[in-house]
Amino acid sequence: MRWEMTRVKPISLLLIAISWILANTAWLSIGDQQLTGTEISQLLNLLPAIALLLIFIASYQRLAAVLNSLAAVSMFIFGLIALASDFDSSAAAIAIYESISGIQGAGPGDVDVLTEQSITNLIAAATALGAGLLLLFGALRPAPRNVIRRQVEEDNRALWDEQGD
Repeated sequence: MRWEMTRVKPISLLLIAISWILANTAWLSIGDQQLTGTEISQLLNLLPAIALLLIFIASYQRLAAVLNSLAAVSMFIFGLIALASDFDSSAAAIAIYESISGIQGAGPGDVDVLTEQSITNLIAAATALGAGLLLLFGALRPAPRNVIRRQVEEDNRALWDEQGD
């Protein structure tokens, strides 16, 4: 029995929404202050929105594979930023360290407060990468025959010729 990926779009939309929600939760705690993922990198708020927009535009079946591939790339970039960012050296974290220590350009070694990283960034990255993989698999999958047939019927050349006369 061959498994058809008919639920690629709803599952990927759900994963994008989860990663977007997780990007707006606390990723770094410095003392009693918390930083969200979007405060660490503003791209984490923009990339899921771009992916959602591209998916909804691809619903019109014009260049669907290209748009879904671009949405997948957007989510891969989200995952890369969530995994590879150095949270302690972000501008928002440095501003907190500066306000606590009074030293310009202060880092975690200059302050005697507890700095904790949560695993929320790993969960957000995993959901973003999962959404990207699903979107990529959906984009590389050939279009169903009924969609191809409908596209041919929508572009009826005889109708164009008839209206042109």
